Amino acid sequence: MKTLSLISLLTALAFNTQAAQNDEQHRVGIQVSGGGASYKSSSQDGDGVGQVYAYYNYQLDSTWALEAGISTGSEADDWTCKELTNSKFVCDRNDELLFDLNANKVDYSNFVAAGKGQYQLTENNYIYGKLGAQFYNYEIARGNNKLVDEDGVGLFAEAGWQYDWDNGVAVNIAWQYIDMGDLDVNTLGAGISYRF
Repeated sequence: MKTLSLISLLTALAFNTQAAQNDEQHRVGIQVSGGGASYKSSSQDGDGVGQVYAYYNYQLDSTWALEAGISTGSEADDWTCKELTNSKFVCDRNDELLFDLNANKVDYSNFVAAGKGQYQLTENNYIYGKLGAQFYNYEIARGNNKLVDEDGVGLFAEAGWQYDWDNGVAVNIAWQYIDMGDLDVNTLGAGISYRF
């Protein structure tokens, strides 16, 4: 009798957890990524870029969601460190030139509106894709001297894998592409989100 009661209790909890997950239409998340940038198809792309993306999803059904987000990124410099003694190191920043310009800085920000589609592989594993538009602003500079200052509307795309626990927490790995006119950014990142 105790075993039957325990099984009934666990079954009821499982259905309640699934029902709660189906009723949770909101998700907030943050993703950190790194990759490369290209300006006017340049061959000299410097050290690459680092980026942070924060977003909100509204789940329309089990497959489709609407997304609004903001990202910000900048150049990512390499550092070279050498050991002087057993306990002392010296590190220098490799401030390589970016693109085919005499530039060493790039900063950008994006306001994103996108649609998200997901496909469930197993109970908690999903693959997904996002496609939308973003309003961008970027600056390319050499020290304090601005060389390029542009804004406009461009394409936003992302493809990834997500693991979604029953408690609302999820982790993801994603490739992201942002088209900012003459400046294109490709990054690979990891993130965490919460469904409620």
